[in-house]
Amino acid sequence: MGVPNHSFEGVYDFKLDAKFRVSVPAEWRPSRGEALTLRLLRWQTYGVPVLKALSDEAFEAMIRSIDNDPSLQAGQKGQKKGLLYSLNAPVTINEQGKLSIPKKVAEENGLAGGGAAHLYGRGTNFDIVSPRDHAAMNEAEARMLTELYDTVDFS
Repeated sequence: MGVPNHSFEGVYDFKLDAKFRVSVPAEWRPSRGEALTLRLLRWQTYGVPVLKALSDEAFEAMIRSIDNDPSLQAGQKGQKKGLLYSLNAPVTINEQGKLSIPKKVAEENGLAGGGAAHLYGRGTNFDIVSPRDHAAMNEAEARMLTELYDTVDFS
């Protein structure tokens, strides 16, 4: 598996405007004259609450992972997939690079209009982390990085 067609990379600090829109980095934006539709999913990364913005490719991979799990019965697969569909909301990055977060979803996740939002690129998706959870995410990533140093081979 290589780098996805539209890759979200890096960590950025932005602010939400009063309408709960956040700018995304220029390199994450769609081509001029286009919009990029994503699925915004309430999730946890390293045990930290996030809003996960997934490309269709990433969301489909989640659905496939459930379908391909031999330990799940058919009914369990349906329930898990149904949960993923119910927890997400379609959102768009417009050509100006703004992503609108539904107000209720933003507030439930510690985001406030006019407040900070931290964006963590994850390849086919990115995490939007609130100020209340930002330190916990940095600590979790530091622990993961320590493990990564011992497991990655560059040869």
